[in-house]
Amino acid sequence: MRLILLMLALVLISGCTGSRSAELMPYPDAHPYAAVVTLDTEVAGGEELAGVAEVLRELGMNATFFVVAGYYSSREEALEPLQPFEVASMGWNQREWLNASAGERREQVRRAHEWFEERGFRVRGFRAPYYNTSGEVLQVLSSLGYLYDSSFYYGIKPYRIDGILEIPPSTNYDIFWDREKLRIAGMAAYLTLESAEREGGVFVFTTHAATAYRSREEFRRFLMYLRDSGAWVVSAGELAEWYSAREGLEVEVVGDEVVLRNRGNTPVEGATVEVRGASEAEGARYTVVRGDTLYVVFPEVQPGGERRVRVVWR
Repeated sequence: MRLILLMLALVLISGCTGSRSAELMPYPDAHPYAAVVTLDTEVAGGEELAGVAEVLRELGMNATFFVVAGYYSSREEALEPLQPFEVASMGWNQREWLNASAGERREQVRRAHEWFEERGFRVRGFRAPYYNTSGEVLQVLSSLGYLYDSSFYYGIKPYRIDGILEIPPSTNYDIFWDREKLRIAGMAAYLTLESAEREGGVFVFTTHAATAYRSREEFRRFLMYLRDSGAWVVSAGELAEWYSAREGLEVEVVGDEVVLRNRGNTPVEGATVEVRGASEAEGARYTVVRGDTLYVVFPEVQPGGERRVRVVWR
């Protein structure tokens, strides 16, 4: 009888505490998933780039413009509207990329990088022309201090290759602006978006700047949909910086406290911890409740420091 009572007590204790957990979320400020807006400029003109930039400014959103540097070497003034946004590299000459040797590709990347630097663009990321890349390209990106690449179509969550964060482009969304194509291919686009929402992934919206310019109203409406869905809408560079900072964070439950430690080298603000089994939190920047889960948004944590939030367990 004593053994039975002991087993019942253990079951009850397990039932009370087993649902208690704390897990660091992928994105800041309780956002359930991320949306990265990217535009390949190719040979877009200044008017087209300015029109797309105006839509982004109106919505208060950032985006990444992948620029083929050589196409603007004689008309760099066309890039002026992109100054408030992230400019990333797409090499020097798109037409020469496919048939180029590994050495020629490395030289393209370096030449474009130097051109951007001389004009005051802080380039942190790369997309290969035609999404055709290789390990040799990633190596030269790493040597130049790039944070990310966005060329491989593998999944909806970023991952690292040789120290470079790969941000997988979801697919080419030029179909959004063509009603005939949308009838056929639109379902795949929306399924990718739903997967990112459901799995807490990254939806990388990819289109050409000239195409978005011709369909500015549709472009605006889609960006508003992303924002209203709760996505963290950011540039690829912002996402890469966040991932680097997040890698230094650790979460631990100590009694009634959730402890967030920063083992990295940069301050981190907005880190969010999913706390199951809690109803309230004291000391958080703010909290969000979804279903039976409490999302605790932490104040800034300095490198080498920690923050403690006291929670009320159910």
